[in-house]
Amino acid sequence: MTTALEIRALDLLGNGVSPEQTAAALGVSPGRISQLLSEEEFAKQVAQRRYEALSRHNKRDSDYDDMEDKLLKKLSDCLPMMVRPMEILKSIQIINAAKRRGSQHIDNSSEQKPIVELTIPVTILQQFVTNPQGQVITAGAQSLETMQSGSLLASVKQRKELANVQSIPSQASDF
Repeated sequence: MTTALEIRALDLLGNGVSPEQTAAALGVSPGRISQLLSEEEFAKQVAQRRYEALSRHNKRDSDYDDMEDKLLKKLSDCLPMMVRPMEILKSIQIINAAKRRGSQHIDNSSEQKPIVELTIPVTILQQFVTNPQGQVITAGAQSLETMQSGSLLASVKQRKELANVQSIPSQASDF
């Protein structure tokens, strides 16, 4: 069942609003939006809405480009006679300045975030193992895993069940 919050979040996220802005607009924590996005069906709906919005924006951009091409052709045709070129130039200026919303503006969440560089002493640094992407995968004896919040709960349940099975005493040893 879809709640009113989910519908509003879907509308905002589907139109390219960042998860942080969506959370602020809806009065919820960014973690709640992250939880929604970790649900496969919700994420699919967001992706579908973003695709539809992008398609509409690309169509509009293409229409603006066509108008600009026509105005440039008209200006080129009028240049020898120079009859009212300012009207054509003004139209070109307006069309050219129109905000393009298509493929150049796919996702607002990909904005540049500040990068913090840390200098770590070598003795501490040697305790970390990274993968080719530079992500830490082992810290000391601890193995680190990246997973979605939905997968985390399933993993915890699985480990708990495994621990319960291992703690049951074997009846064969009673003989």
